[in-house]
Amino acid sequence: MISIDRAAALRIKLLILDVDGVLTDGKLIIGRSGEEIKAFSVKDGIGIKLAQFAGIEVAFLSARFSEMVLRRAEMLGVRDVRQGKERKLEVVREMAASRGIGLDAIAYVGDDIVDLDCVAAVGFGVAVADACGDLIREASCVTDAPGGAGAIREVVEAVLKARGDWVETYRGYLEAARE
Repeated sequence: MISIDRAAALRIKLLILDVDGVLTDGKLIIGRSGEEIKAFSVKDGIGIKLAQFAGIEVAFLSARFSEMVLRRAEMLGVRDVRQGKERKLEVVREMAASRGIGLDAIAYVGDDIVDLDCVAAVGFGVAVADACGDLIREASCVTDAPGGAGAIREVVEAVLKARGDWVETYRGYLEAARE
């Protein structure tokens, strides 16, 4: 289980997620007519919803563009989706500035070298278990789960537990879901 100290967890206002290799297992399936198919983890979806319920905004940031990412974001209520952005750190800085927060208020989860600058610059930089070695060495922590298999849920749970509001959050989320 990953670990984050309480002070750092309390600072987090924005969780930025890479897509391919983080929200997915990194595989691309291309159909005969060129359509792209991606598999997303339901566990990660619940993690994203729990983060939002706890007041942490979630954004997707990808170097590639995919309609499937827009659909998944819509399903989860993720409003800030940036795709086709190879200079990710510039986008992360712009996201912080537009919200009036510092980089230390951001958690970023990545899996490959295109995420290195972001993981190094934010308050809580995370590598998924199957990330490249360079990113793993740079990250504040590494998840037990690989990308596309519950890594985001693991990050959210660790942050909320460090804050001391894990039980309150999931109970409130379940209660709201019942209504």
